[in-house]
Amino acid sequence: MSFDFALKDFYRKRRQNFPYMLTIALTIAVTIFLIYFTNALDLNYFITQENNYTNPYFFSGSINIVFSQFNTILIVLIFALAVVMVTIICSSFIVSKKRDITIMKALGTLPEKLYSFYLLEAFIIFLLGFFFGWLIGIIGYGIFSIIYSTVFIQITFQIEVIFSIMLFILCTFASLGLPGLQLRKYGRANVIKSFSKELPSDFNAVDQLKLVPKWLSAFGLNLKYAILNLVRKKSKFKRFFAVFFTISLILFTIGLGALVLHTSSSTWIEKAQGDEIIIIGHKDVVSNYSSMYQMFADPSVFVNEQSVNFTRSEYLFNFSQISQIASIEEVQRIDQRIVDFSMVKELITYKPIDVGQYVQIGDGTIGKFPIIGLNSSDLIQEFEIEGKLFNSSNPVEKNVTIGDGLAYNFFELAFDQELEFIDSGERFSVSGIVIDSFYSGYAVYVDIKKYWSILNFTNNEINLIQLQIAPNSYDQVKNQLESNISIYLGPDFTHIRLEADFEKNLAFLDYLSSYSVFLIILTSIVSIFSLYHFQKGDLSEKLKDFLIMRAIGSKLTNIGKILFFEGFFILVPSVLASLAGGMIINTVFLFERIALPAIGIPFLLAGIVIGALLILNLVVLIPILKRINKSSLRELKIF
Repeated sequence: MSFDFALKDFYRKRRQNFPYMLTIALTIAVTIFLIYFTNALDLNYFITQENNYTNPYFFSGSINIVFSQFNTILIVLIFALAVVMVTIICSSFIVSKKRDITIMKALGTLPEKLYSFYLLEAFIIFLLGFFFGWLIGIIGYGIFSIIYSTVFIQITFQIEVIFSIMLFILCTFASLGLPGLQLRKYGRANVIKSFSKELPSDFNAVDQLKLVPKWLSAFGLNLKYAILNLVRKKSKFKRFFAVFFTISLILFTIGLGALVLHTSSSTWIEKAQGDEIIIIGHKDVVSNYSSMYQMFADPSVFVNEQSVNFTRSEYLFNFSQISQIASIEEVQRIDQRIVDFSMVKELITYKPIDVGQYVQIGDGTIGKFPIIGLNSSDLIQEFEIEGKLFNSSNPVEKNVTIGDGLAYNFFELAFDQELEFIDSGERFSVSGIVIDSFYSGYAVYVDIKKYWSILNFTNNEINLIQLQIAPNSYDQVKNQLESNISIYLGPDFTHIRLEADFEKNLAFLDYLSSYSVFLIILTSIVSIFSLYHFQKGDLSEKLKDFLIMRAIGSKLTNIGKILFFEGFFILVPSVLASLAGGMIINTVFLFERIALPAIGIPFLLAGIVIGALLILNLVVLIPILKRINKSSLRELKIF
C-alpha cells in the first residue's frame, strides 16, 4: 500500500519531482566520474591500483603526489556535496508535502503511515537519481576515456565497486535521516502549525522588521522585502546556504587548485628540462637519451640496460675531440656527461627515537637506474630542489642528487639513508632531491670524476654533451654542429634538439589538468538546478503573494527584483564563506608543496564564482517570472 501510494504520488507530481531527481543524478554523476578518472590514473590515495604500463615508472614522482592530494580533497568535497544535496533535496521534498501531511492527518491517517508514505517517496526520488547519476557518470567517463586515449594516453575502463557502494550507503542515510526527523516533527505538530509550512505560525512581521537595518530601506522596498522573506524562512535559508557553500567551495577549490597545480608543475618541469637544449653523441645514445625524457609523458616508452649499453667503446669520446663547438657564438653553455645504468642499493640505517630505542629506515632495496656523471658547475638545468646539489668542487664530499621518483619510491627516507654502488661498493649520502622529468625522476646525479672512478675510466671519457643555445638560433647553429660532428666524431654521431620532447611533457600536464574543466561544467549545471529549486521550491505559496501584489499594482519587475535579491543574499555569503574555507583547505593540504598564488588570485576567483552564480540567478528567474506573468487571480482558488 505504502509503495503503491508513493509511486502514484511520485508520478502525479512528476513535474516537481523530476528536477529533484535530475539534480541528485548530476551530483552523483560528478562524483562517479571523478572516482573513475582518478582511479584510472592512480591519482587516488584511497584506492591504489597496479597499472600495466610498459613504463613501470610512469608518473610516480612528486607531481603525482600533489595531484593525488588535490584529487583526494576533491573526492572528499564532492562526496560531501552529494550527501548535502541528497539531504537538502529530500528535506525540501518533505517540506513541500507539509500541507498534504496536515490534510491526511486531519482525515485520520495514522502518523506511522504518513512517515512510510512520504519517506518512501523521498527514497524513490533518491534511488532513481542515484541510478541515473551512476549511469551518466559511467557513460561520461567512458566517452572521456575514449577521447583521452585517442589524443593522449591509454586509460583503462574498470568497474569500481567500493567507492560506489560507500557513496550509496552515505546518500541512503542522508535521504532518510533529516527527512525522517522532519516527518516525525510534522506528524506531531498541530494543524495550525502544519499549514504554515516553513513560515512560523506565530510569525509577526512588525517585530521582525527590527531585524532589518533601517538603512537598507534606502535601497528600496524590494531589497527590504527580500531580506524579510529570508528572515521568516530561516530553515530554507540554512538549507540552501549549505548547498551553495559546498558548491562554491568545490568550484573555488577546483579553480584555484587546478590553476596553481598546473602553473607550479609546469614551472618545475620547465626548470628540470631547460630551454633550447641540444644533445650530441652517438646515434644510439642520443636516441635512447631522448626516449628517457619521453618516459615522463608516455607510459609506452621504456629504456633500460637491455635497450642500450651506454659505455660501449664506440659510444665514448673526449670533449677535446669536438671542443671547437665552444667557439660557436650561439652556444651559451656546455655540459659534459657520462651516462650509464648502474646497480644501486638503498642502505638500511637506524634512527634514534628515544634513549636506547631505534627505528629501522629502509629495506635494502636494489635496483638498476641511470646514473649521470657531470660537473655541478656546468649543470644547465635549474632544478626545483629540496636540499642542495652535490658539489663537484669539493673532492672530499661524497654526495649524490636524486630524482623525485627515486626518492619517493625507492628510498624510505632519502636524506637519512645512503646510496651504494654495488659493483664498486662506493657509498654516497643524498644531498638533494630534484623534481625531474628525465627517466620519470628515477635518475641519480653524481660528480663526473667520482663516476669515472666507479666505472674505472681513466681518460675522461664521456658519451654525451648537452648544449644550451641562444633562443631562436637553432637554424644558425645546425649546419655548424653537423659539420663539427661529422668531421671530428664521425658519421655515427649526431645531435638532437630536445624541444619536441620537452613540449610533449608540458602538454602532458595540460591534459592532466583538463578534467577539471569538465568537473567545473558539471558542478555549474548542478548549481543551475539548485538555484532553480531555491527560487521555484515554494512557488505555489509565493504565487499567491505575487498575484495579490500584482492585483494592487506591483510590477513584474519588482517581483523579479525581490526574487533576485533573495538569491543574492544566499549566494554572496555562501561564496565568501567558501573563499575562507577553500583557502584553509588548500593551505593545509595542498600549498605545502607548491608556490602560493598572488593574493589577488583567490579573490578574483571568488569574484568570478559570485558573478557566474548571480548570472545564473538571473537566468533561472526567466521561466519563473513567465509562470507568474501567465497566472491569474483565479489560481487563488487552489488555496
